[in-house]
Amino acid sequence: MTGWKIFSHSIEMISRNFQQAVQIFLVPLVLIALVIFAMVGQMASELTMHGNGASVPIGMVGPGMFLKFFLLSLVVALISMWGIVAWHRYVLLEEMPKGWIPRLNPSNIVMYLMRSLQLMLVSMVCMLPVAFIGAAIVQAAGVIGAVLMVVCLVAVSVFVGRMVLVLPAAAIGASFGLSDALRATQGQWPTFLAVGFFIFLANAVAAVILLGLSSVPWLMNVVQLGFSAVLSLLNISILTTLYGYYEEKRSI
Repeated sequence: MTGWKIFSHSIEMISRNFQQAVQIFLVPLVLIALVIFAMVGQMASELTMHGNGASVPIGMVGPGMFLKFFLLSLVVALISMWGIVAWHRYVLLEEMPKGWIPRLNPSNIVMYLMRSLQLMLVSMVCMLPVAFIGAAIVQAAGVIGAVLMVVCLVAVSVFVGRMVLVLPAAAIGASFGLSDALRATQGQWPTFLAVGFFIFLANAVAAVILLGLSSVPWLMNVVQLGFSAVLSLLNISILTTLYGYYEEKRSI
């Protein structure tokens, strides 16, 4: 089953290259934590009135606050993509990390951001009509309509998922667009459906474990951070594996 091979190969990729993964992602993760801590602390103080500590109503929040939130999101995204691009390049180009500072590839990071925004736009264009039409079908057909809506949403998700190959391509500077991704993955929807199912299953297992630790909040928080890091790296590795398998014809 190709879907399972891709998923398991991505797990093996992380286990075989754990030291390199730490070298690549440790500094970006620390920087993200520091940026979020500093910016959120500043914004929280601005959202609180001096003196009585009452919270400011959302309607009274000025445009400056929304601008700061946007800039925070952009900075966090760019720092994240610094590590993600370095990981893609390490696996696909064997660009070895040196020391604890991952190599900076500004043009590839910007292209990765552009491709990410492009995929978000495509997702919105595809999902919104399905959601609106599906809502009407659910009202008219009840349970059967709900099932049809879920099937349509899954189908659209798989279609958009086939385009994610443009992300690792952007990381390595390859000339590879959405049409190229659809061409490379033509007829492979069962594989993408299976990969999506295994990702869902991994997240469900993590959620069940966290639920079991809910009686020990501090331990649950620590484990949650660990799960978030591992699952994020797993998703990135799956993207890398998909590109290597479908476009570069690597074996898995």
